[in-house]
Amino acid sequence: MLCLELFGLTLTMAGVMVIAAYWYFGSFSLPAAQSTLVFCLLMLFVSVLPLQLYAATRIVALRRANHQLFHIATRDGLTKVLNRAAFQKSVELRIGQEGRRRAEDDVPHTLLILDADHFKRINDRLGHGTGDQALSLIAATLRQSVRKDDLVGRLGGEEFAVLLRNAGFEEAQIVAERLRARINMLEVGPRSQRTRLSVSLGGIAFRTAVPFDALYKIADTNLYKAKSAGRNRVTLSQLGALRSVGEPGRQIEGAARRWA
Repeated sequence: MLCLELFGLTLTMAGVMVIAAYWYFGSFSLPAAQSTLVFCLLMLFVSVLPLQLYAATRIVALRRANHQLFHIATRDGLTKVLNRAAFQKSVELRIGQEGRRRAEDDVPHTLLILDADHFKRINDRLGHGTGDQALSLIAATLRQSVRKDDLVGRLGGEEFAVLLRNAGFEEAQIVAERLRARINMLEVGPRSQRTRLSVSLGGIAFRTAVPFDALYKIADTNLYKAKSAGRNRVTLSQLGALRSVGEPGRQIEGAARRWA
C-alpha cells in the first residue's frame, strides 16, 4: 500500500512538473522546453526508485516483525502450542465460522481436556527442569498426533486442550485413546529414575455452536471423572447424550482410517 502511495505521489509530482514547464515556457514547441521537461521527469522517476525499494524493504521487515510478535503473543513460551487465550479465541472463531458457513450441515466437533497425572511428584522428585521436559514432550506428542487443522493449546500448568474438527463421538474416542497411549510411552528423568508419563482425558462431542466456557466445564467434569476412576484413562460424553467411555485401551471400529 505504501509503495502504491509513493507511486501515486510520483505521478502527481510529474503532472505538476508538466504544468509548471508549460506555464514557464508557454508551450512545448521549443527544444529547450522539451529537453528540460524530459530531464526533470527522468530525474523524478529515477530518484523515486530508491524510495520504492526502501519502502518495500521496510514493509517486509515490519510484516516479519508483526508475525513474530503475533506468534509470541499467542504461543505458550515453553511448549510452543497455543496459550489459553489464543486457544479459546481460535475455538470460538472456528466454531462460529463453520456454523455460519455450513448452517444446514450436521458438523461434529470434540473438545478434549488433558491433564498430566501425578505431575507434582515429577517436579518434587526430579526437579522442575524435568517437569518442563515432560510438558514439552506431551505438547509435541499432541501436535504430531492430530491433524494440521485441529487445535492444540496449553490451558495452564499441566493442563492441555485439543479441538478435533469434524470429529464426532466415536472418532474422538479413537483419537483420545491414541493420545493417551502415545503419551504413556514417554519417559523422563535420569537413567536411574526414569518415570513414565501418563495423562487423563476428558472431552465433550458437540454439533452446535456452544459457548467455549460451557464446553470446557463439561469436558473438565469428564476429566475429573477420569482422574477419580484411576487416572491414565479417557472419559468422553456427547452433548445431549448420556453415553461415555472410561476404560483405557478401548477401541472403536469404524471411521478409524481417517485418523490412521
